Amino acid sequence: MHSQQNNIFQSKQKDHFSKLFPELDPLFVNDQDLKKLSDQMKESIGSKESDSRVISNGVSIFSQFLAHDMTFESTSKLGNQNAIGSFQNDRTINLDLDCIYGQKTQDFLYNAEDKDKMLLGKCFQDHHYKMEWFDLQRNSQGKAIIPDARNDENIIVSRLQVLFIEFHNRMVDHLRSKGRTGSAFNEAKKQVIWYYHWLIIYEYLYKIMDWNIFEELMDNGSKYFINPNSLPLEFTGAAFRTGHSQTRDLNRINEKVEKRLFELGFFTEMKELVDWRYMFNFGDGRCQFAKLIDTKIGNSFHSIPFIKSDDPYEKSLPFRNLKRGVVYGLPSGEDVANRMGFEPIKVPETEHLSGTPLWFYILKEAELQGHEGEHLGRVGSTILGECFLTVLRNDDYSFLKLHPKWKPTLGKDIGEFDFLDLIRFVHQN
Repeated sequence: MHSQQNNIFQSKQKDHFSKLFPELDPLFVNDQDLKKLSDQMKESIGSKESDSRVISNGVSIFSQFLAHDMTFESTSKLGNQNAIGSFQNDRTINLDLDCIYGQKTQDFLYNAEDKDKMLLGKCFQDHHYKMEWFDLQRNSQGKAIIPDARNDENIIVSRLQVLFIEFHNRMVDHLRSKGRTGSAFNEAKKQVIWYYHWLIIYEYLYKIMDWNIFEELMDNGSKYFINPNSLPLEFTGAAFRTGHSQTRDLNRINEKVEKRLFELGFFTEMKELVDWRYMFNFGDGRCQFAKLIDTKIGNSFHSIPFIKSDDPYEKSLPFRNLKRGVVYGLPSGEDVANRMGFEPIKVPETEHLSGTPLWFYILKEAELQGHEGEHLGRVGSTILGECFLTVLRNDDYSFLKLHPKWKPTLGKDIGEFDFLDLIRFVHQN
């Protein structure tokens, strides 16, 4: 399902994408070898998914929410290598939650009775759980009224969209309770974005990156991605696609309901409860964790149902990701490792090729260097961490730029804040 983006959200940058290492030669691999490699990425029939012990399913799916906030590239064609200048990003690269806030002139997103707050849709209740939850606003055809339609293509991502809208509204109440007079909108938005950035750094990057590289980047900044005028294709086409490996084929959303991956998109109203206790680790044994990061991709991704084609490889996300690396002209993982001063890993699956596709290399590196896939290895961590942290450090709304010593105060412990704190803050009585 493709989203129709409103063009007022398109990036105004001259170059939407770039190469992190333009001096490195592109790796060319023919389609036949890409198909063989993608076949090796299938889970064995009957094999049990290997779960992380650290990254919850909710944190993994949060990365999809982040991807929608930074990028929407649909202009490249998989049939042949394209010029970088032809790739268009229909999102701004800043992590500014414009997928929540849109433009203030779009007053259909906002509550006319309290203009500091945002509108939500219908309220649902489950008497078994003794819980109630809100849906997004919807039009008469069931389409969510939000700035980025992709955030309603999966019921868990849709619930994250609701959660951040609720976070904004609760923040308005919080500011007013502290004596705020006049409009609270701008301050609430600033605070929500700062907490959002904190979650990106400490709930996502800290958990998915090699910790030594994380600390090095936090202390000393980036070496390779210095000026965030465009997004590197090594990031969008490889390092930030590792979430596909973490994605589960079966996703439990509450005590009674478990859905296959693409069944998560079968809804027109949020009638079913997405119970956060199954998404994030509250310590009660309910949490479902993401898969480990490795070269095995869930079988659902090998035959995507909504791609209309008689060619099974056209319907294979692993093949499409590998092919996209060729189309983007990405260098091999080995060349990138050498460029960064790291000893390249040995990849048995590609030793007959002239190099390893960067996406596959980063997944394999996580297996070998990341405690069997708990986190990324050196190359993957460096690309992912540099791209996020450089964007944040140059973002006019980021606490890293405006107030780098800022610490959260809304969590259970001062100076700390995670998704459990966010959920508790939103749903406090």
